[in-house]
Amino acid sequence: MTKTAVKKDDYTRLQNLNALFSVIGSASTREETLQLQRTLSFLRENDEMRQMPVQSFEHCIEQVVRFHFPNKRNLNYTHWNARVSAIEPLWVRASVLESIHCFQNTFRGLLLVSGLKESLMNRNKRWTAKKEKDYQNLRSFIEELVLHNANPNQDLSVLFF
Repeated sequence: MTKTAVKKDDYTRLQNLNALFSVIGSASTREETLQLQRTLSFLRENDEMRQMPVQSFEHCIEQVVRFHFPNKRNLNYTHWNARVSAIEPLWVRASVLESIHCFQNTFRGLLLVSGLKESLMNRNKRWTAKKEKDYQNLRSFIEELVLHNANPNQDLSVLFF
């Protein structure tokens, strides 16, 4: 039996975010989380495009956050969509530092990072061992950058989806 790679689309990213939130302290019940998963599946089935416009994707992320954290309407999070940014080290550093700056007056923050693998794919459609190594190094770089630049009394988390 051969494995086929499942291509990640924006609906899959939203489903992944939904699933991740359900295990990290969400206010939503298991049934509510499953209901959102089914809704996202339905939307995918009825949308011919794999990628949403950036503004729509951002809006959907906001809605998933509100769904899981309704009492924390001002949950301190920011989203970095790596697909719409350059992935050279200086640009990644600048984007992450800009995101950390959003949390300067808060004690807790969540940096959501999406599309990192897709941005590394470029024109080459194959995922290679070198690309996997680059991806892991980039993830580590982002995590270390957040850790190094957060205030000592801050609790900042990075969630890749």
